[in-house]
Amino acid sequence: KTVITKQGGKSSAHVEFAFFFEKQGGWVMKTSKTIFHRALSMLLTAAMVVTLFTVAAPAETQAAGLSFKGSGKSTVKIADKQCYTSDGNDFKTHWIKFKAAQDGTITLKFDCASSFSYYSAGRVTFCNSKKSIIGQKDEFWTNNVSEKKYYTTTYGVKKNQTYYFKVQCNAGTKITATTKKLTKTKANSKSKAKNLKKKTNVTGVIPAGNNKVDWYKIKVTSKAKVRIICSAQTNGSNLKNGIRVTFCNTNGKRWSNAQTSLTRSYPSDELFAYMVNRYDQSLTYGVEPGTYYIKVERMSKASSGSYTIKWTTF
Repeated sequence: KTVITKQGGKSSAHVEFAFFFEKQGGWVMKTSKTIFHRALSMLLTAAMVVTLFTVAAPAETQAAGLSFKGSGKSTVKIADKQCYTSDGNDFKTHWIKFKAAQDGTITLKFDCASSFSYYSAGRVTFCNSKKSIIGQKDEFWTNNVSEKKYYTTTYGVKKNQTYYFKVQCNAGTKITATTKKLTKTKANSKSKAKNLKKKTNVTGVIPAGNNKVDWYKIKVTSKAKVRIICSAQTNGSNLKNGIRVTFCNTNGKRWSNAQTSLTRSYPSDELFAYMVNRYDQSLTYGVEPGTYYIKVERMSKASSGSYTIKWTTF
């Protein structure tokens, strides 16, 4: 069903999907909210990519000495005259070096710094020390819109590792890099699951190239409905890259379809788990007391970043 909500005087729409499965004389139900304009946003982004980058092929050139600091905040500026080759037909490619001083994330923010254009747009590709691609190839960004998700992107990194960002832009751009220190959890299996207390936020990191799953366990002490609130800072200008969160039953298996994908364009969501009476669906009640699990993992080999999850009952 489509639900209209109001907040701060503004209306927004989302679609709610409900899934029912028979269990113990009742029905298990999971709902997931999906922002209605998600697909439209991605179509708009794709259209902008085609419009911007079908007119020229990139030229492999670089302004010397471009790099970000290993920690804290630093900036790199690409001037208007550095965006195109001398004949004006090709985009220049700039390699920006980054050596991580700590485990955690690096977030790039692209701001317009042009003397002739009111916005800039371009592509960024995350690479390893050998300049081989480890993120999404030609990830699109633009500051021609007010929502920061279109001009910021986040990557998970490891201490003392060297990375490169391959950047192209259509106009002068200032790129600000901000690092955040985060440690990868060692709870990489159900048996090692980290206990997550009710109403407590936990933030984790998924470094680039790391395929290990993060496991958390929650203890429901009395029959109650479960709500999981999750968000992510990640990368990718499509719906294939990001961070996946799954709610699991006491055996560590996915609870019906209680799973969501957090992407750069859709960075937050909620999961619900509760029971619905098989004869009267207006009657709902909580899940049985016990230990349940939350599993967090990357969506693809190109995915990395950080996430925050919290659970509560209602």
